[in-house]
Amino acid sequence: MTTPTSDRAPLDRNAIVAGGIAFADERGTDALSMRKLAAGLGYEVMSLYNHVASKAEVLTLMVDAVAGEIPDTDSAAEPLVAVRTLAVDTRAALVRHPWAASLWLRQLPGPARVRHMENHLAALAATDLSPRVAHLAFHAVNNHVIGYTLQEQAMAYVTLSDGDAGALARSFMEGLSEEDSPHTITHVRQHLDGDTASSFELVLDLILDGLTRLDRAL
Repeated sequence: MTTPTSDRAPLDRNAIVAGGIAFADERGTDALSMRKLAAGLGYEVMSLYNHVASKAEVLTLMVDAVAGEIPDTDSAAEPLVAVRTLAVDTRAALVRHPWAASLWLRQLPGPARVRHMENHLAALAATDLSPRVAHLAFHAVNNHVIGYTLQEQAMAYVTLSDGDAGALARSFMEGLSEEDSPHTITHVRQHLDGDTASSFELVLDLILDGLTRLDRAL
């Protein structure tokens, strides 16, 4: 077993998770290995296995740590406002840690993820929505948060890989015909003209308003 020295922190699960998050924030989880993680912490790889069983466990703990950054819902807030705020705060945490969205549904929930789910479900239960619609609402909001974040990351990756976003869009339009694709060309030009505002909160509000109308119609 490696003995810690004065220039490195003692090794425990929290240190391993923090090291994994720092590594993934910079280089992603595909590049993460137990050996690289141990080296970054100043230990031999076998030292990590005194605290965690595998990379899979580390990833689960990392995702749970990200969930732990999301504030609890305000019990005094109007329930649908609490749901909306939780969705916005969840997306903010996933933006801070771009690797986490793709793992959110692949890793089993830990204590922080369970608390996050409980907060979300409790806020929905406190609304006037029927249990059936509240159940649908939980998945609709979560799907929007994860799906929107992944789409945003994919677009950022394309831009990063291929260079300037404006040049990429203009190159795309060169292959389009005004006669066959006038609406697509107009849409791309809107982006080139600076209309690039995020639609995340707009669509979130449409989802919540739509669910309320659906509940009234049932």
